[in-house]
Amino acid sequence: MKKIISVIYIIIVNGFLFCQPQPSDSISIYLVKESWHTGIMIPVNEYTITKLPVAKYFKEFLFIDIGWGDADFYQTPGSDIFLAAKAILIPTPTVIRVDGYKFPIEKVIEWRDFAIELSLKNEEFIKLATYINESFIYNDRGEHIISKSEEGKPIIFFKSKYFYYFLRTCNTWAAEVIQSSGKDIDTFGLVTAGQLYSKVVKYGKVLKKFD
Repeated sequence: MKKIISVIYIIIVNGFLFCQPQPSDSISIYLVKESWHTGIMIPVNEYTITKLPVAKYFKEFLFIDIGWGDADFYQTPGSDIFLAAKAILIPTPTVIRVDGYKFPIEKVIEWRDFAIELSLKNEEFIKLATYINESFIYNDRGEHIISKSEEGKPIIFFKSKYFYYFLRTCNTWAAEVIQSSGKDIDTFGLVTAGQLYSKVVKYGKVLKKFD
């Protein structure tokens, strides 16, 4: 009887493990820039959702583009010069912008100013995801706090715990995200997209060059 119970236990445990999302040996992420926006593109699948829960809001998409920036400037359509100046001159509250894409990465890259592919080992991706997760503000139930979303648009803004100022920009945050995976990137004084590109390019594959 004990032998039968042991066999059943083994079958149940193995079946449970088999049903869990299994990571591949590596995960490709992408550092991209479009106009004033710099972001990290990450594939959406069962495994990435377990490590980066914000991806659960975009289950029907192939990729999410995650960026960080000044709350007022980021959430205001167009390019407001006053808001841009305010964001640079004084520390301001921030949000994390997540945009969903149903297009293959090759199509998305066509619209970007530059794109660098980074192949991360599973443990490197977990470190990177942890840094992103720790950038959010959560409510008492441990849920992300949505700052803004628009029906019919695949973009959601979430509240972030950091502040934006002239020495800490969207490019600084993106550099810190990649640095967290274990890449030796010096983020001190890194504020522009050009600086970010030059620091990250040696760790990845350039899919679209920054002119």
